[in-house]
Amino acid sequence: MIYLVKVIYMKTLITNLRGQCLFNVSMKTQPDGLIVLHYGKHRKTELDSFLKGGEIRIDTEDPQDALNRIMEIIRGAKIHGDVYIAYGSGDIGPLLNFAANKEEVAGIFTCFGEKVIQLPPFKLKISKTRLKIMKMLTHNDFTAVEIGKEVGISRAMVYKHLNGLIEAGMVKRSHSMEKYGITDAGVLAMT
Repeated sequence: MIYLVKVIYMKTLITNLRGQCLFNVSMKTQPDGLIVLHYGKHRKTELDSFLKGGEIRIDTEDPQDALNRIMEIIRGAKIHGDVYIAYGSGDIGPLLNFAANKEEVAGIFTCFGEKVIQLPPFKLKISKTRLKIMKMLTHNDFTAVEIGKEVGISRAMVYKHLNGLIEAGMVKRSHSMEKYGITDAGVLAMT
């Protein structure tokens, strides 16, 4: 006996946009499903109610928790097909953009005025050595000497990597100026 299984393939748009921009992105991407993310109080407009889809409230004060929740939503939607992200300003917009790039979605969109713009994905390239340093700093602040011993590189190379990570906003000098610690951006990059 042969059984036929129908596979449903969907295009899902995950967004924090509202109003005309959301409508314009929806027209461009032609999604089968829509998930609207919002943070805090949310006021629906008439145009929002025209677009069918689900709403998810991101209700955490911790940006790391919010990012993890957004990435879970994206991964869940990817099971069913392509995922497109459309983000605007606001509390979760930048996190939504970051998660979209990290999860390598099919397309990332935003609006300039009412014009829809598809953005190119970015790749965060961090060497294995810099990743080791960042992982180490997630647990505690360390001096350059301690980092060099743990990672197994010379002090000169430690400073080279630390300066690169500081310039990228991933690492900062601690208050004592002798030690280095990871920034919120560094923690998010490690997610």
